[in-house]
Amino acid sequence: MRPEIQALRAAAVLAVVLFHLWPGRLSGGYIGVDVFFVISGFLITSHLMREVERRDRVDLAQFWARRARRLLPAAYLVLFVTAIGVLVWLPPAQWTQNFREIIGSTLYVENWVLAIDSVDYLAADGVPSAVQHYWTLSVEEQFYLVWPLLIVGALALARRRGWARAKAVLVVLSVVTVTCFLFSLWLTSQHPQLAYFATPARAWQFGAGALFAVALVDRIRLPRRTAIAASWLGFGVIAVCALVYDESTPFPGTAAIAPVLATLLVIAAGTPSGRLSPTPIMAWRPVQVTGDLSYSMYLWHWPPIILLPEILGEEMGLWPRVGILLGTFVLAWLTMRFVENPIRFGTRFGIRRPRVTGLVSVFAAALVVGFSVFGYQAGQAEEQRAEEFTARVNADMPKCFGAASMPPAGDCENPELATMRVPAGPDVSRDWGGRSECWGKNDQVELKSCDFGERSGDRPHVVLLGDSHARALLPGFVRLAELDELSLTTQLKGGCAWSTDLPGRTAVPEVLQTCPAWRENVQEWIEQNQDDIDLIVTTGYSRNLAGSRAQQAKALSEAWTKATKLGIPVAAVVDNPDNGTPPAKCLDRVDSWDETTCSVPRDEAFPYGDAFGEAARMTKGAERIDMTDFYCLEDVCPAMIGGVNVYRDRHHFTATFTRTLAPFLWSRITAQVDGLPTSDR
Repeated sequence: MRPEIQALRAAAVLAVVLFHLWPGRLSGGYIGVDVFFVISGFLITSHLMREVERRDRVDLAQFWARRARRLLPAAYLVLFVTAIGVLVWLPPAQWTQNFREIIGSTLYVENWVLAIDSVDYLAADGVPSAVQHYWTLSVEEQFYLVWPLLIVGALALARRRGWARAKAVLVVLSVVTVTCFLFSLWLTSQHPQLAYFATPARAWQFGAGALFAVALVDRIRLPRRTAIAASWLGFGVIAVCALVYDESTPFPGTAAIAPVLATLLVIAAGTPSGRLSPTPIMAWRPVQVTGDLSYSMYLWHWPPIILLPEILGEEMGLWPRVGILLGTFVLAWLTMRFVENPIRFGTRFGIRRPRVTGLVSVFAAALVVGFSVFGYQAGQAEEQRAEEFTARVNADMPKCFGAASMPPAGDCENPELATMRVPAGPDVSRDWGGRSECWGKNDQVELKSCDFGERSGDRPHVVLLGDSHARALLPGFVRLAELDELSLTTQLKGGCAWSTDLPGRTAVPEVLQTCPAWRENVQEWIEQNQDDIDLIVTTGYSRNLAGSRAQQAKALSEAWTKATKLGIPVAAVVDNPDNGTPPAKCLDRVDSWDETTCSVPRDEAFPYGDAFGEAARMTKGAERIDMTDFYCLEDVCPAMIGGVNVYRDRHHFTATFTRTLAPFLWSRITAQVDGLPTSDR
């Protein structure tokens, strides 16, 4: 193996591993994946072209069998061990997701599983699974499946057109690579979450390595000094990208060009000699060994990051992370020594025959999938039991349940709630209240209005307007409508607060494009229905607002003023806490809790300020509704309140908690907003 490629592999795997262990220190370490993709495209295409030169054909069965013997044994071993670890150490709340993704990883479609989840509003803030890293392997396997077929097609084109084989391969791969590159640029700008995982948006990176292998590698002979400079420059660009890029960098898109070209630069430079050459470092034994172990290191490093906090019962500190790093090297060496190499190079049991390789691979996959199906079904059963329990408790709420136990509600004690947790673990992420038909998706501009309750003159007609944080209040307002306290219409869209400014940089491009038109539709609807609207209640996720605090408040006020000038009052609910990490994950590790368990300090719970409150103060006809004392105490914002699991993810309320909050929220609104119709109910 070429030393520079092994050095690139070592750099790539260390970048990924260190990024996952210390994301704040190496915020762009994920670009190691792109280095791997380029290397794979270069090596596999080089191998296929050598076979074409020797035999004028590609033996697809042998090619796929070699790939299977090289990759599947270690991959399936780690998946099976991880599946056992999930069943033993992770709480039932995480079984369904993990086993679903283990099945996806076994079948090498994990990237599409994550792509679907990434554009799913309910899954967007989910806890990562223990096999999430297999998305890159899925992309690679899909590449290995399709790429030789493209070369076979190119050979057929060469025979038909009378072209040289290399020319035909170059034309076909160039068309595919350029097309995928343009598609990647478009998809990254429009749907970045999907682009990150989608195979077509990543295929150009393999194609870049492939084109280099076909067109340039045998023609490039860089002068020694140029090669030395090129090699250092390539590694330097990779290092800078790993240090500078972060989660806000649109990726892959144009940002991926730098690590891709840097990788090609190192390959082009080879191993130049000279006093200032990086060759001695690249050829250094520890670097080469790390390159040898890179595949197994990538497989083993991630599951302990997910499992170890559950085993320890707390988030990991420095030494557990160091232990994972060292353990990754040990497990990778053992896997290469006793699993990878014996199967890859062995001849026993006819394993080198494609048919035998295929049968063994199918059997191993069936074993992992079968075990995972069992775990998935067990997780589904736990979720169903938890959901039924949540429904029973919500139907007959105990005394002091949820927000009713907080000080502003008055003195209320119920010792039975000390051991109650509703929704229970497996049901937390699903406790969002349904009503998906009332929710405008990211790419939609049309209104998705829903009506609840009977309209009459003695009860107010309320419009709930805003983004996902407003939507989180919907179960409570539906409950109020069921109790005949009000009638309700919803105007809700993900990521799109009621403002005149575009959402901030955290919003997805689809929302940035559709939000203005959706707001125009909302304003037109308000004007058409102004005589039937007694109140607009709004709130939003402050993190998604753009500009300074003053700019945020000004843009919110400008939007609200259009309604208040029509005589419609606005109740602006102060945004709820952001916990940083999902409290439910922490609660799953404990058997008992109090007000401080898995809580967030109050002075850290509102990192994005109170733009909604500021906007209400500067808008005539708007009132600031602050419910913070119902979900925060003086020093902390608890994760459990009155037997209720407050958050379904890091910053959205559970439907159960919202229902318990509703009467107190409505009481404050009616106390502060003048002119609302009153009811004797």
